[in-house]
Amino acid sequence: MGEITATAYPLLKRLEHTMKHTTIALFICLIMRHAPTTVAAEPAPQIVLSDTFRRSKAPETGRLVVQLTSGEGSTYPLYFYIPTITRDGKYLVYHRAARGEVQLHRLNLATGKTRQLTFATCPDTQWRPWCVDSGRGVLDHRSVLNIVRGLVVYFDGNDVRTVDVETCEDKHQFTLPENREAYGQNCTTPDGKWLIYIHTPRGSTWGKPCKGAAVVAYNFDTGEQTTLCRIDSAIFHVTAYDNEHFIVTHPAEHEGMMMTDMTSGRIVPLRDGDLGARGHPIHCQVTSRGIAYEVPGFQLSGLYDPLARRRFEFPFPEHFEYIHTGRDPEGRLWFYENSSDWDKFDVHDMYALVRLDREEGDQWLRLTGTWPTYGGGQKAHFHPQLTPDRRWIMFTGGDPETRTSHIFLLDVSDLKESQGISSQLLSPSGENDIIR
Repeated sequence: MGEITATAYPLLKRLEHTMKHTTIALFICLIMRHAPTTVAAEPAPQIVLSDTFRRSKAPETGRLVVQLTSGEGSTYPLYFYIPTITRDGKYLVYHRAARGEVQLHRLNLATGKTRQLTFATCPDTQWRPWCVDSGRGVLDHRSVLNIVRGLVVYFDGNDVRTVDVETCEDKHQFTLPENREAYGQNCTTPDGKWLIYIHTPRGSTWGKPCKGAAVVAYNFDTGEQTTLCRIDSAIFHVTAYDNEHFIVTHPAEHEGMMMTDMTSGRIVPLRDGDLGARGHPIHCQVTSRGIAYEVPGFQLSGLYDPLARRRFEFPFPEHFEYIHTGRDPEGRLWFYENSSDWDKFDVHDMYALVRLDREEGDQWLRLTGTWPTYGGGQKAHFHPQLTPDRRWIMFTGGDPETRTSHIFLLDVSDLKESQGISSQLLSPSGENDIIR
């Protein structure tokens, strides 16, 4: 904070005997240069769970598990880079893929009652090459929950629509040109004002030549659309780092993270070219502390500040195989899905990092034993994410009764913040990295 100006001191002296202390404090803030403008966010409400949900225990570890969805077909949340539970903790928004159709539904967590939100009719919904075909409906894995406005954005082919999670009111927002398609997983800005989405030339697939993919911002209030950047790669994830900056994956040549923003018109690689950086990240979770990621080729995880280009990295246990970094928006609990490969699940379990310790050795906690999943592509991944109240890890797991995959909660209310990771360890060259 700046200094109080010389002319302000006499005024404060005259007021201090007549104004209450709280009023004086507010007045000081007004006359001080660079006064604080932010207020700490309120804790998320604790999620209330219906007694109708089936309770069980995780294989091998015995942790409490609550099964939220069941029945025919597969169910799975919105993609695990973005919110899937409403701000008030009342509703879970999720996909159900069954009978040759994929639609969005809402689940009232306190009552267990469900309601279908979308009735899309697009005949081709498959997210190529990342997931199996689910038939007609909403474009798979590309819907977005705007938690500020309580709206779900979904793509019925090239028609972009919103549905109010509470009232179920459905509105058309805009339509993409016929020669383009919504290819990527999308997001909204934290203030809820903009939808940030990806469109590519129709028929594009990552790993094949693609000219002119675009990251675009759509304003919910005015309908204004602004192209943030263009790139010759069929990019397929965009996540808001803040209201101005957005993390994008992957470049055309290899896996990796990039960043674009609201004003520059550019997209720049992150971590690539940084001194001492090894390999390329795959899954990149935006947190309030930076980007959490894993680099499978070197079996390491890390935290990255994209604005300062600083990082801290540490190794996984030797028995880890193919990894998905779990989502904690606060970046305080580090947990991971571990499987035999991205599409192979002889081993399929979950771990949390307890602490990094350079002297005594790192400590990890196994949260589940191997948990089978069914189906293919993205529908067979846990895609673990911490619930807003920080008491549960939500994931997609197999239901042995139906041999389909559904949504579960794993009790982690006993877990503390992972130790040994801090912003003080970030450096441009990775000089503080743990290498074993």
